[in-house]
Amino acid sequence: MRLLVLDQSRILPWLVRHELPSEVEVEAVFSFEEAERALREEPLDAAVVSLPPAHLPWHSFQHLCASRQPPVPVLYESCVFGCACEAGLEPGDGYVEFLPKPAPRAELRAALARLLAEADRARAPQPLAPTAPA
Repeated sequence: MRLLVLDQSRILPWLVRHELPSEVEVEAVFSFEEAERALREEPLDAAVVSLPPAHLPWHSFQHLCASRQPPVPVLYESCVFGCACEAGLEPGDGYVEFLPKPAPRAELRAALARLLAEADRARAPQPLAPTAPA
C-alpha cells in the first residue's frame, strides 16, 4: 500500500511512518503542487494532509482524490481549521477524516487505521450487479 503524506515540515511523515506497519510505503511531499502531481502521476492508496495556514484549493484537491480509480481517501490534520468544512471540504467530496492538530498519538494511530481500512475497501473488487433475465 502507498500512502502520500503532505506536510511542509518533516514531522507528520515521520510520525506516520512510525505509526504504520512497515509494509506501507510512505511518500512524503512538502508542497501542494507536489501532492497534486503525485496524485495525477502515481497510483496512491491514501493520503494524509497537514493543512497549512495558506489558503489553498483544498476542495479541488479533495475532488482530485475522489475522482481517482479507486478513490483516494484522505485524512486531514490542521491547527488552523476547526473542521473539514472550514477548509472548504464538503461531506460529499469523498472520504475525508479530520483531526485537530496536534492530535494525540493514539487518535492519530486510530485515524490512520480507519484510513487504511477505507483504502482497502476502495481497492477491493466490487461485486457485479445481477443482470435481469432476458
